[in-house]
Amino acid sequence: MNILKKFIIILSVTLFSAGAFVSCGPESAEEVSEVTEISMPDETTESQETTEPVTTNLPDLQECHKTIDNAEKPEVVRISFSGECADNIKKHATVEDLYNKDYLHSGVVGLVGIPVNLVYDSEISNPVISFTYNKDELRGVPEKNLILLHYNENDCFYDTIKSELDTENCTVSAELKEDGVYMLADAYQWYNCWGVDVSEYAYEKNPADYITDWERENDTGDIMTLADKEWAMENAPDFRVSTPEQLASVVWYVNGVDSNISLTLEDDIDLSGYIWKSMGWSSANSMAFSGFVDGQNHTINGLTIYEGYCDTGFIGYGLGVAVKDINFTNADISATGCVGIVGGEIYLENVWENVHVSGTVSGGTDDYAAIIGREADITFKDCSADVTIDGEPFEYFSYRQKRVVDAGDVIAFHIEMNDDMVVTRDTPEGEYTNLCWNIYCNGEKQEYTGANENTSIDVYNELFREGDYEIYLTAYINGAYIPVSNTIEYHSEGYEYRSENSGLRYFAVGE
Repeated sequence: MNILKKFIIILSVTLFSAGAFVSCGPESAEEVSEVTEISMPDETTESQETTEPVTTNLPDLQECHKTIDNAEKPEVVRISFSGECADNIKKHATVEDLYNKDYLHSGVVGLVGIPVNLVYDSEISNPVISFTYNKDELRGVPEKNLILLHYNENDCFYDTIKSELDTENCTVSAELKEDGVYMLADAYQWYNCWGVDVSEYAYEKNPADYITDWERENDTGDIMTLADKEWAMENAPDFRVSTPEQLASVVWYVNGVDSNISLTLEDDIDLSGYIWKSMGWSSANSMAFSGFVDGQNHTINGLTIYEGYCDTGFIGYGLGVAVKDINFTNADISATGCVGIVGGEIYLENVWENVHVSGTVSGGTDDYAAIIGREADITFKDCSADVTIDGEPFEYFSYRQKRVVDAGDVIAFHIEMNDDMVVTRDTPEGEYTNLCWNIYCNGEKQEYTGANENTSIDVYNELFREGDYEIYLTAYINGAYIPVSNTIEYHSEGYEYRSENSGLRYFAVGE
């Protein structure tokens, strides 16, 4: 009789190693799946002939785990991966912890725990990923709010993946269609940042009851010994401060709760003897300072910040920041780059007015200056600085100013205005990156638009404000936007004057 073969494959369950880049599967020969063969009589024939046993590997379900021990992001404690594989799954799948290795994913709004990069090949079918979380570390985030995100490389966007929540075992699991970057997130924070209705995910939370990401991930100097969290929560977002304790409370609030605030000084503040920390931290997260500071002509004395990384100053990393009427004396700021007394790295256009600084800046290898280390479009009005950098006097308010001066005169373009108030440019030889029109009225920027496509600007129809105008071209050269044309200066009586005079173009125009 022929022999009917039946193979029983013993399930192989293995663990991830503890390294940052981990493979799935058994670690020793004893853990490898064994194959057992059982023969039975074949009732379809009377022949007593037998055949040689044949072993065939069939796909079997295998599961492996990686234990996570991250003091800065303790919410996720284990990553599990399972799938059907005829071979040792360890040979066909790897997972990498991306936290603090890829700032794009580490800075996702509402991130819970760590992001991971999962890679597996076609030998694995029906793959499933599972995140095990520690509910005691969720800091008020409801378990029902936990969603699974996948980074879509083609669209450079994060997709929400259909997942299953198991509150008994504290897991969020999902069947996978492709490998890539996966992470858990708080649905309330994630959807809210995209303007989606989050009423079903809303929850009450007092940040003062929990340690913030900033506290867990950074040296906070003397800030947390001075800060009063409850005072900060009661006075946010429009802070009026007059003591070191109140100012430290604002730093905690900006770095850990909400970075869109206003800060007004009600008195001089002496920070001598304290190790301070920047307000607004790192472009890799959503806590960039985006408010304004009104010093009311008061003084902050003795600001002392020592860091081993970039984005350092009274304001570390900021977007759309305005500062006015404030003095800093005897400041001592040190960092590796993007360092200044008032700002480390500040983006978006704004006016900083009546800001005066004195003290020292040190350690910067690039983008260091007296007031702001790195900025792209700040207008300094009635500001002053008496600052040394690495022991040498430094006259520039920002490093961009130094780059402009170092570049010298680059008058590559000629611009002119005709009788119809249209400004045009010529087309010289050479390539100029990010060529832009710059238009100022009474010293304040009115427009900043690309000039590669727009070779002319209709000033008469587009600019209605009364005042003294300046127009010129800039291009991005050696890390800064450098003027590359002559400047047209003229005075406009404004839109109302034109309307009253039936469109009479009454301007004094001159270069």
